[in-house]
Amino acid sequence: MRKPKRDDTSAADARSAEECRVLGRVCLVAVCVLCVWGVLYMPPAMRSGVATRVTLPDHLAWMVSQSDVALYVRPDNDTSFLAATPTSATPTCNGSGVFLAVVVCSAVANAGARNAIRDTWAQDAKHAGNLRVFFLLGKSPNDSLNALVSSESEKFGDIIQQDFVDSYNNLTIKSVMMLKWATEHCSKANFIMKTDDDMFVHLPNLFRLLKTKKKTAAKNLLLGCLIKGATPVKDWHSKWYVPDSIFPGRVYPPYLSGTGYVLSRNAVTLLYRTALSTPFFYLEDVFVTGICASRAGLSPTNHEGFKFYKRKSDTCAFRSLITAHRMSPKELRQMWANIHNPSIKCKKS
Repeated sequence: MRKPKRDDTSAADARSAEECRVLGRVCLVAVCVLCVWGVLYMPPAMRSGVATRVTLPDHLAWMVSQSDVALYVRPDNDTSFLAATPTSATPTCNGSGVFLAVVVCSAVANAGARNAIRDTWAQDAKHAGNLRVFFLLGKSPNDSLNALVSSESEKFGDIIQQDFVDSYNNLTIKSVMMLKWATEHCSKANFIMKTDDDMFVHLPNLFRLLKTKKKTAAKNLLLGCLIKGATPVKDWHSKWYVPDSIFPGRVYPPYLSGTGYVLSRNAVTLLYRTALSTPFFYLEDVFVTGICASRAGLSPTNHEGFKFYKRKSDTCAFRSLITAHRMSPKELRQMWANIHNPSIKCKKS
């Protein structure tokens, strides 16, 4: 067997070295390509903590800029533009005569929805005496709309307008403003209900339910439609994408649908104090009745009378429920007329 010559060995070594250099260059290029891909396409939540806060797209950047809830709520300042005015028939909410105060979170421009509520289910509060219904609004960039709200307040005396921009992104701020108002101006009410201006609320049914809760000394009551096991959206392209830097957990704590929930007097105080020291989260119901409730040691409770979806247009069903969602002013008036129509009979369960 012929031994290889030294020249043959040297040539083989040279070819091997060249192959290694080529392979090294290929690997380097591949690594660079992967790095560029990561920078361009990887969700910010998967990058470094600093990059997450700097590179959020415009439609999500506000989540970080509003991280300090107290900065917007200003707990040491009076933030009221308009305050609901009491009358002889509707006592002040800080008096001892209010059992339940319902705070309807309403958009500035939704005067039609507010009027529909005044003409329908809010009538039960007027007749009861110890129930009150208020409408909570922020301010609009449109001065004409703000002027209309001022006139509406003078006419009805049920408007609470706070100093924040009324927008979808500020719903959490609106809910904490509700807690602030309830703490400062409605501290004697036994219960506070938060709901929206596209809701039907059966006040007599709710009143009867809360009377039983009062008897059992429901000190830390959070009552509504309980949602468990909900998960943050992690799809980078989704409108509802939640970066890990904003909410690092895989599952939200149990929370109540923001369409309608009831808080006891003590729970209002605890949630308000907790919210002021809790980093902002843009889903108001998750924030108030989930994250803040968990930090405050409060447990939200489910009741079948509360639902967040649209109910079937069934008069008999509406006579027995507590809340119904996605009601247009027209639907609200029609259902209210049906509920009070004695010719519509329902089978006793």
